[in-house]
Amino acid sequence: MFKYFFLAILWLPSLVIADSTLVSFSNGWIKQLPPVVPMRAGYMQIENTGEKEQTIIAIQSEQFERVEMHETKMSDGMMQMEELYNLVIPAKSSVELKPGGKHLMLITPTVSLEVGDTVDITVTFSDETAQRVQLKIKP
Repeated sequence: MFKYFFLAILWLPSLVIADSTLVSFSNGWIKQLPPVVPMRAGYMQIENTGEKEQTIIAIQSEQFERVEMHETKMSDGMMQMEELYNLVIPAKSSVELKPGGKHLMLITPTVSLEVGDTVDITVTFSDETAQRVQLKIKP
C-alpha cells in the first residue's frame, strides 16, 4: 500500500506542471515609444487548450524594472487603468491582451529598445511553473 501512495505522490506534481504547458502565447508585441517615455504597453493572445483554468500571477522581464498586468475600464464616465494582480485564462478558451482592454505595462526599460528588437518576459502561473515569451517591438 505504501508503494502506491509513494507513486501517487511522485505522479501528482507532474499533473500540476503539465497543465500550464497547455497555455500558449502568440502575436506578442510592444508599441515603440520615444526613449524618454518610461512605460510601454504590451499585447498578445493567450490560449489555454487544457481542461482546467490557469492563472497568471506574475510577469517579469530583465529588460524592464517592472512589468504589471492592467485593464482599461470605463468608470464614472472616464477611462481608467486598473492593475490586475492575476489573470485567469479559462479552460479551453483564450484571453487577448489588446489596446483599450487588458494589457501589460512594462515600466522603465533597463536597455535601449529599437523597432524589431524582442523583449523576453517570464510568465509565472499559480502552480509555480513559468514560461518564457517574446514580444516584438513594433512602430
